[in-house]
Formats: sequence, C-alpha cells, structure tokens
Amino acid sequence: MLSDEEMVEPLHAESFFSVSITGEIHERLCFEYLDPDGYYKRVVNDDALLAKEIEKLVSNMQYFLDRERVEINHERVKSIVRYVDIFPKGMSEVVGVVYLIDFAGRFKQGLNKVETWLEEEVAPYDFEIIWRYPTGTRIHEIDTLLEYEIYDDFVLLWAYEGLQVGGYERMEFELPKETIDTRAK
Repeated sequence: MLSDEEMVEPLHAESFFSVSITGEIHERLCFEYLDPDGYYKRVVNDDALLAKEIEKLVSNMQYFLDRERVEINHERVKSIVRYVDIFPKGMSEVVGVVYLIDFAGRFKQGLNKVETWLEEEVAPYDFEIIWRYPTGTRIHEIDTLLEYEIYDDFVLLWAYEGLQVGGYERMEFELPKETIDTRAK
C-alpha cells in the first residue's frame, strides 16, 4: 500500500537562476505535482503537519544539493536551501513546491566559468531552466546534455521527459565591465 505522499506524481519542473555581478547566484526552483488524493492540501491546512513537511523537503533537497559538485572559476561552492513552501494551484489537483536556493563564488574580469557535476539520469518529466546574467554579459560557451538557446545575457535550457540529463555541465561567460543602472530616474 502506498502512503499519501507516494501517491503524489511529479509533472513538471522549472528553475530560474539570477546571477549577480558580485558572484551571488539565487535560484527559484518549482516542482509541480499531481495530487489526486489531496495529500498536500491536507498538509497546508495543518500547521504542525506543514512545518514537518517543510522540514523534510528542506532536508531532502539539501541532501541532493550536497551530492552535486558546483564550481565557480575552479572553486567549489555550496548551494544552500533558504526557503521552501507548498502552493496548491487553485481548484486543480496540481500543487507546486517552491525552493529558494543560494550559492556564491568569485567572479573576475574576463572569462568566468560555472561548472556542475550531476548524476546522469533520464528526465522523469519536462523541465526548463533560465539563467539570467547581469545586463551586458556575453555568454561564450555552454557544455550540457540539455537543449539550450542563448538570448543575449539570458540562457534558456530544457529537457523533455525520457531524455538523458545531468552529468557534466559548463557555462562560460564574460561579465560587463560596467553595470547598467536600471533604476528609474
């Protein structure tokens, strides 16, 4: 017999990385699940159960992040889960679990490199990833199993269910010499 949480089926994932000129990288990661038996709806309506579930989600995600190797300019960095929440998607049976994850390294003038070593696997669902670099960044080279497009200082990566993903990934980029002040004047 499956537990309630085992009845929750992963459907889709999306991730957004915001890269700061200072070397800070902030990620918003959202998994969407089909929850036909209302497991997560029961969780979000019970404060004690919600706190326990959030603690479990943080612990599980941190475990997987700790198994990854991420380097910025050949220095290992540590990804840290800062926030997790569960969001029912309206009246549907779809629920989102959102993680905010931070890591930081040291960028330099000239070419910078972010490298990641992940476990290779078959994508269990479709997903998209957007990397948003500071305005004016030049993306030089990407090495990944994922499909991708470069749009100026944005990188969009994606995979469809059933495709091989993970392994070694690398992005090389050059930050702008001066940042553009985008604040309203």
